Amino acid sequence: MMIENHEHIYQLLLEKRNGTISEADDARVAGLIDTHEEIALMWRALKHSYITPGEERFWQQIDENAAWNNVKSQLTIRSRRVRMNRALLMAAAITVLAALAISVIWRSGIWQKETPLPVAVNNTGNTMPGLQLQLANGTTVALPYNQPRQQITAGDVQLSAGAKQLQYASNTKMGEGFNTLTVPPKMDYKLALSDGTEVWLNATSKLRFPFAFDGDKREVYLEGEGYFNVARKDGQPFIVHTAHTDITVLGTTFNVNAYNKDVTTTSLVTGKVLTRSGDREVTLKPGQEVAFNANNKFSVDNFDTDEVLAWMRGLYVFHNTSLEHIAAVIERWYGVKVVFDDPSLAGKKFTGGLEKLQTLDYFLETLQIIGDVDHYYDKDVLHLKLKR
Repeated sequence: MMIENHEHIYQLLLEKRNGTISEADDARVAGLIDTHEEIALMWRALKHSYITPGEERFWQQIDENAAWNNVKSQLTIRSRRVRMNRALLMAAAITVLAALAISVIWRSGIWQKETPLPVAVNNTGNTMPGLQLQLANGTTVALPYNQPRQQITAGDVQLSAGAKQLQYASNTKMGEGFNTLTVPPKMDYKLALSDGTEVWLNATSKLRFPFAFDGDKREVYLEGEGYFNVARKDGQPFIVHTAHTDITVLGTTFNVNAYNKDVTTTSLVTGKVLTRSGDREVTLKPGQEVAFNANNKFSVDNFDTDEVLAWMRGLYVFHNTSLEHIAAVIERWYGVKVVFDDPSLAGKKFTGGLEKLQTLDYFLETLQIIGDVDHYYDKDVLHLKLKR
């Protein structure tokens, strides 16, 4: 049986659940629910999650992910058609394909309160909690997040921060050295560099960058995950340094995932990149990604743009992925440490997706029902164990 892009259907189901779906789309989705078992399964799971008044207010206030819209205009998104048969559906009941309907919402609630972040400067250079920019001189500036844009003075530089992004105007008194932008758990953030390059950073990521690029190359340092839309500058290549690789480009769009301390993955969307690790180097074509590991081994493969960039829409898509890897995403999105009481659970495989449109508790309840994974909290630590 052939059906259209699963992610698009899932978004329509969310709209139906939230009462924001158009009449035409509602009729279309109703037909899909009636004729496709796996879509009916997703819909039943989504209906299990009701909208609280607080969540409704969140939906009204949430940024419509302007970053994704900006990126989307530059991408050629390939439609994916997914074949789902009864055998796969039955396997899904065991391996949590219903996790496509497991959602994680980032909203006012258990793990986050809508407390405005202060706009302040810590002249001692001590690390401050939350979203922050540490200047080259050690001064730390706390940045507002999803709030109206504010003007902040940082030394000789005027910053414009808010609405989930940071930008600044180029001038002759920017100073030297590298600044560090830190994006904590639960957040994602956009940075506009002085050369016109745009960087979207995922949760729990850091980017070291200068306010102005001098010399014959532009260099930044990434920890975590970032999507880069690099402005073309002939004769001044743009280089992204990670723990294991150096990615060199002139003008292109690509994603770098360096969360795993042993593996760094570069996925090229448009243009051309050269990535090096030790004495090995690989040139990528659009639609290709390369994974380098700490042993200087690499593999090149094709990738699905929708899935690799899904994090920019608050989604995490996984296929036959260990619970250990999924737990790492929970830690980044929610800022809660995850511990496996039963070590065998870490290797248990799941297929589906997480998205920031439901509570963490709902995700855990679904794991309990479908995946036989129980949980409890010990202070701020989430423990996962086999369901008895």
